[in-house]
Amino acid sequence: MSEDQSDAAAIMSELLDPGLSPHAFRADQTTPVQATAWLGGSDALQQLGLRPGAPVHAADLTHVLLGRHARSGVRVLPDPALYNLVYLAPRSLSMAWTQLDAAAQIAIEEAARTGIHRMLEHLMRCVPLIDGVRPARSFVAALVSHAVGTRSASAGPIPPMLHVHCCLFAVQDEDGTLTQPDEPTLADDDVQRECDALVETHLADRLVALGYRIRNTAGAATGHSFELDGVPQSLLDNEDFWRNTGCANAIG
Repeated sequence: MSEDQSDAAAIMSELLDPGLSPHAFRADQTTPVQATAWLGGSDALQQLGLRPGAPVHAADLTHVLLGRHARSGVRVLPDPALYNLVYLAPRSLSMAWTQLDAAAQIAIEEAARTGIHRMLEHLMRCVPLIDGVRPARSFVAALVSHAVGTRSASAGPIPPMLHVHCCLFAVQDEDGTLTQPDEPTLADDDVQRECDALVETHLADRLVALGYRIRNTAGAATGHSFELDGVPQSLLDNEDFWRNTGCANAIG
């Protein structure tokens, strides 16, 4: 196995680790759920042998990480890349999630993933991801929901840290060519804050529609614009309680 293949296998293994899936925390293990999805325009995804909304399978992910077509193995992306954009849910939402039944948990996970999908579409329309000078026509990305346990296991049930990995592999130019997104643009602090705000606005609106009460925390040290009512602030502020034991990218 080449070094590139080894790196791709390691990334794939962590992203699709069943122990990091929200399903691993469910009291009801019988409810099926799709915690991953390929996102992007049909044409962009088709170039890599993928379909919009299809679950992310290990073999397909490994091929795409190497810039190859998921079925034929032919190189499609001359310079494959992975931009791992992570949205970490507010701690109160993670805590409340543990108390819910499977259907309510899944609705929250879907709301977060939908928010990220909308954020990606906004990025393509409004941010110059092609060479830093113009917007993109479409993109190729994978969404993977995660939940990782924290170190409070000895004090009772393990609260998860809910988060979603948005793995952006390529953007599509106006002529249909797939290329790397412009890294300095993606790394810009203002762009990242705008992305987080878009996800949180959608998620907060969806939670209210589902019947949850939220409070505005814009400007708080956590960086989140809202928290759910009912979770003590002292618990939310306890950094030791929220130190995770799983996916390193979930640390907020």
